[in-house]
Amino acid sequence: MSPRYSLTAHREGLARHELLISACAACGTQQFPPKAVCTRCGDTETPQWNAVTGEGHLWSYATFRKTYRTDFHLPSPYVVAVIELDEGARIYGNLVGVPMPSLRIGQRVRAEFTTDDGESHLIFVAADKEGT
Repeated sequence: MSPRYSLTAHREGLARHELLISACAACGTQQFPPKAVCTRCGDTETPQWNAVTGEGHLWSYATFRKTYRTDFHLPSPYVVAVIELDEGARIYGNLVGVPMPSLRIGQRVRAEFTTDDGESHLIFVAADKEGT
């Protein structure tokens, strides 16, 4: 991947507990991960990185019953979700603190950050207080 499309800015934002998403320099379309060609207008300029609210809704999810990453432990089973952010981009992340039977497509979620062994990680939680 070309350095201009790397996730370095995104990772640096996570370290500051800030969610950064790439945006087309020409039309502003939010896209993640950054793309070599804008999916809306076809522009090929280097994307810009913008801070976003981290709020959105559950677009899709899968429940995993086996741990695949040893550098960031989540107790099994855990949920890997696709979140559609209010700004329009879709991003993967772990959805935590929501009972699996109550998960529903479209439910509101928001980003939070955790730190594990000195590294910041993005997670999503239910936007309402009850978690449903």
